[in-house]
Amino acid sequence: MVIIPKLIDNIKNTFKGSYLLYPIIIIVAIPLLLIINTFWNLRSFNRDINFLIRHQAVSVTDTIKPQVVRMLKDGSNLNELLTQTRDSNSEIISITVIKELGNKIVVVSTTDKEIELGNLEKMGLNQLAVGFNQPVAGLSYDAEIGKNVWNVSVPMEKMDDSNYLLFLKFRVDKVEEILGRTARDSYIILAMLILATLVLLINHFIFFRKAQKTRELEELDKLKDEFISMAAHELKAPMTGLLGYLELLKEKISPSEKEKIAEDFKILNMLIKDLDKLINDLLDVSRIAQGRLKIEIKDVNVNVLLEDVIKTFIPVASQKNLTLNLQSGENLPLIKSDPDRIRQVVTNLVSNSIKYSLKGQIEIASTIKDNYIFIEVKDGGIGIPASEMPNLFSKFHRVKDRQTIEVRGTGLGLWITKKIVEMLGGKITVESIYGTGSKFSFTIPLTA
Repeated sequence: MVIIPKLIDNIKNTFKGSYLLYPIIIIVAIPLLLIINTFWNLRSFNRDINFLIRHQAVSVTDTIKPQVVRMLKDGSNLNELLTQTRDSNSEIISITVIKELGNKIVVVSTTDKEIELGNLEKMGLNQLAVGFNQPVAGLSYDAEIGKNVWNVSVPMEKMDDSNYLLFLKFRVDKVEEILGRTARDSYIILAMLILATLVLLINHFIFFRKAQKTRELEELDKLKDEFISMAAHELKAPMTGLLGYLELLKEKISPSEKEKIAEDFKILNMLIKDLDKLINDLLDVSRIAQGRLKIEIKDVNVNVLLEDVIKTFIPVASQKNLTLNLQSGENLPLIKSDPDRIRQVVTNLVSNSIKYSLKGQIEIASTIKDNYIFIEVKDGGIGIPASEMPNLFSKFHRVKDRQTIEVRGTGLGLWITKKIVEMLGGKITVESIYGTGSKFSFTIPLTA
C-alpha cells in the first residue's frame, strides 16, 4: 500500500520544521492506545465473565450431585431439591437426570414438564452426549423466559451398571446485569476517550493555526526591523551632510542677514536634530533587535556624567520655566560601565520629563546601595495613567492622552532605555500618579 507512506509524507511536509509535530503525535497516539486498550479489556472481560459463569455452573452442579444421587436412591422428588437450591448469582431453572439404556437416552427424573413429555431435544442432549464422560456447559436462548440460560451436564456415579448424567439449567440474571452494566460503563468510558481525543485534536489544530499566524507575524516583524535598519542607514549619511552644509551656510551669510534669519536657522537646526535623533533611535532599535549594540566598558564618574547631561538641557528647560536640580550622591566610586549608554539613558529620561512637564522642577539624584548605583529622574509633570503602565516600555508605544497629543515622539525612547539598562546589568522602574508627576529609577552595577 502506497497510500499510507504518502499520507505520512504529507503530514511531515505540513508540519515540517514545526515544534508541534511531536506533541501532535503524542496527543493522537495516547488516546488511540487507550481506545485499543479499552476494546481489548472489554473483549477479555466478556471472555473472563463467561468462563467464570461456566465454572460456577459446573461447580454448583458438582455440589448438588450427591444430593441428587441420594434422592434418586430414596425415591424422593427432585422438585424439593429445586426449591432448596438457590445460588446467590445464579438460579436453577430445572434439574434432570438421564441415563443411557442401550442405544437410547431416557429420563430418570426431571423437574422440567416439557422434558417429562419426552422433548429431550429441548435439553440439547444430542449435542451433550459427551456429557456422560466429562462436564459440558454452554449458553442457549430459552424462549419461555426470553433470556439466555446456561445448560450444564455433569456425569454421575454409575448405578445399576448404567451411565447417569445430571443436567441443570441456570438463569444468570444477576451476572448478566453486572456484565451489562460494566459493559455500558466501559462503552461510556470509550466514548469519552474518543470525544476527548477529538477535542484535543481540534484544540491542537486551532493552536497550530494560531502558531502559524504567530510565525507569520514574527516574519513580518523581522522584515519591518530589516526595513527600519536599511532606511535608517540610508538616511544617516544625507543627514550628516545636511548638518554640515547648515553650518557651512551660517559662515557664508553676512552678519546682517544672519540676524534676520536667526530664528529660521534655529527652527531648522531643531528640526534637523529631531530627525537625527529619530534616525539614531531607529538604528539603535535595529542593533538591539539583531544583538549588535556595542557596550564599551570604561571607568565612569556618575556625578560628572549627570552634570554634563544637565548642562545640555538647561537652555531647553529654561524655555519652559523648568528648573533642573541635581542631587549628587556623596563619595560615589568610579564604576565599570559604558558612559555613552548611561548618558543615553539619562538623556532620554530627562528629555521626557521636560517634554511632559509644564512647570516646577525636575530632580536628578544618584545614590549607592548594595553594589549598585541608583539614578532617579523625578518630575512634577502630567503623570502617566494607570492603564498605560503595563505597556509603557513597549516598542512604539505612546501614552494616549489629550495632554500628550501635541508632544512629538516615536514611542521608542523608553523601549531603548529599558533594553540598554538591562544590557548594562541593571533594572528600570517607574512610579507615577496621573496629574501629579512621575519618577523613573534605574540601577547600574558597580562592575560590569
